[in-house]
Amino acid sequence: MPVPTAQQKIRFGAFELDRQTAELYKHGTKLKLQGQPIAVLALFLERPGELVTREEIRKHLWPEDTFVDFEHSLNTHIKKLRQVLDDAAETPRYIETLPRRGYRFIAQVDTVPNGNAVVAEPEPSRTPAQKVRSWKYAAAAALIVAIVAGALYWIYRPRIPVVTGIHQLTHTGRRKAAWNYHRPLTDGTRVYFDEFKTELSQVAQVSTKGGDVSYFELPPIQNAYLSDLSSDGSELLIEDWSGAPAEAFWIFPLPNGPAQKVPSGFWYMQFLPGGKQLLGIKNRQMFAVDRDSEQTRPLMSLPDSFGTDVIESFAISPDGKRVRFATRDNKMWESNLDGSRMRPFLPHDTELMCCGNWSADGDLFVFSSRGREGDNLWAVTERGLPFYRVVSPPVQLTNGPMPFRYSTVSRDGKQILALGETTRGELSVYDAQSREFRPYLNGISAGFVEFSPNGQWVTYVAYPEATLWKSRVDGTERLQLTTPSLGVILNPRWSPDGKSIVFSSWRSVEIDNRIYLVSADGGAPMLLLSGDFSPSDPTWSPDGKSIAYGGSASLGEDIRFTEIRILNLETRRSTIIPGSKGFYGPRWSPDGHFIAAQSSDSRKLFLYQAGSGHWMELASPPMRTMDAIRWLAWSTDSRYLYAEKGRLIGGQIYRFHIPDGNPELVLANVGSDAICPVFRWTGCFGLSPDSRIMVLRDRGFDELYALDLEYR
Repeated sequence: MPVPTAQQKIRFGAFELDRQTAELYKHGTKLKLQGQPIAVLALFLERPGELVTREEIRKHLWPEDTFVDFEHSLNTHIKKLRQVLDDAAETPRYIETLPRRGYRFIAQVDTVPNGNAVVAEPEPSRTPAQKVRSWKYAAAAALIVAIVAGALYWIYRPRIPVVTGIHQLTHTGRRKAAWNYHRPLTDGTRVYFDEFKTELSQVAQVSTKGGDVSYFELPPIQNAYLSDLSSDGSELLIEDWSGAPAEAFWIFPLPNGPAQKVPSGFWYMQFLPGGKQLLGIKNRQMFAVDRDSEQTRPLMSLPDSFGTDVIESFAISPDGKRVRFATRDNKMWESNLDGSRMRPFLPHDTELMCCGNWSADGDLFVFSSRGREGDNLWAVTERGLPFYRVVSPPVQLTNGPMPFRYSTVSRDGKQILALGETTRGELSVYDAQSREFRPYLNGISAGFVEFSPNGQWVTYVAYPEATLWKSRVDGTERLQLTTPSLGVILNPRWSPDGKSIVFSSWRSVEIDNRIYLVSADGGAPMLLLSGDFSPSDPTWSPDGKSIAYGGSASLGEDIRFTEIRILNLETRRSTIIPGSKGFYGPRWSPDGHFIAAQSSDSRKLFLYQAGSGHWMELASPPMRTMDAIRWLAWSTDSRYLYAEKGRLIGGQIYRFHIPDGNPELVLANVGSDAICPVFRWTGCFGLSPDSRIMVLRDRGFDELYALDLEYR
């Protein structure tokens, strides 16, 4: 029998690697890649589908006695490979990253025979009659396969859902949505949801046909948030956000209780299918919790690369075998409930995803996606074959103008019950004498408000569009300075001469912050800073010649660091402020003597003294476990530095006496309805020219809608 010679060429996708010449081609065109990146690629191709550890790569590239910055060099080689292959770490087609372990080549790999390979001897030719019989058998077999495949496809084909009508079910004019996993729920006849009459939430219900809204009496639960509904519709799982050190969960039997407390210690909880167990989540771990014995059993742990407290919303499949969850960066993942087969959900979709849930039969999965047009509902349909699940491409169900984010599928799968949002804010200022917030600047729907040096103009970020505007303080002569294509705008700052405005733009799909400069008279914004060190929070020097800014950069694939730099506007060169590593959010004092900054964990404040070149830590106010310090602002006379302290909502405002740094409480409760033009889950504040506290208050509301579905 002939023995083939070794193949020197390997093909994958549109690429071909010649191992003898160490050259990479794409569609026959030679690519500019050589040296160690080629060596790494060749190693991957020798072991397709296998884990190649970082240590194995190091030994392959460098002898034991070679001194080299291995981590940096390897990350550089992998980055070059992905650029040439048009690959991405988040949605890999060729090179998959296994965090803290190594890499795996996941594409199909084929060898290309050499020109001098020995050719096998031909088999004896068949007679014409044998050929005819073979052709008939093959045709019959192909026909049978086609018929069976067609029948299976017709039975199990993914159906396309289409919204054919929308009906409003409630008319209360109140806020109903607060957090991503507090969606409406239904037992088939009633819809259960959260609603705010005051700053406290309560659980409400309405018929699936609409009508009057009624509210549950839930003593001793003070601040009730709906977490889940049992699969048989007989029990509600309710979370109490009354401010206790640990969240408390209660099971409320329908129709009227009484509520029974569930031993918890978890951050989120949900019924597991069957109702005998609960799912509990804390940090990166999921547990099964037995309702009767209170025993817990680990289900899965997320990789360290996900960080802590990352799960934003999650859904368990009706058969209890799979989980899909969204992380704080608005990416959705899926895995088996034991953590195996962890992978991105819809890996080629770059939109921001959140808040998904299955229909009762598991054939429909609905989720929200945030694009440039706002929040819209999408869906995929799924059909289970014996050894494979057929999943349709995502279908967009809504397309504005009303945004929909939180939803659930009706028990019969014929409707989606969703919260539609009317979005508006009201700029308010705090009156210390009356201890009340009052509308300010005609109550415009805007935040990040900044006054010009002469006090005659303001610049602000409109809500909810997140675009930059300028107007006179009385609201006249409004001028739009940016468009949505530039990204969402944060922290605009007037130059000391009042001629320019510097600001950050945030592109949330990736860590891609940028800093721009725009004329106060309008025109195209000029890009000042971008790149691997993702810049943010620009702040002017008093002479207008420099800008201090923070940012972050990567130390590896999973680690980032922060520091503060100063950009010289004349030379366009940046220098690092000594000792600023681990700090962010700089604010230059109006007199130029100090730069304030926050620690990367948002727990401490520091002052950089321009004269001495030293950093000093300010005394911290009393801090609870989940508290953070944020949104720094200087008084116009530089005597006080203001900051908000608290959790995500309802924080307190302190001012720090400068230079001794002693904190003084000036506002005990900003209010849970304070929001930012960009970050709905937290409030932000600013200062008026006379150092009064300004906040954007949420004046929007949600109503419940039924969206009729047809399947085509």
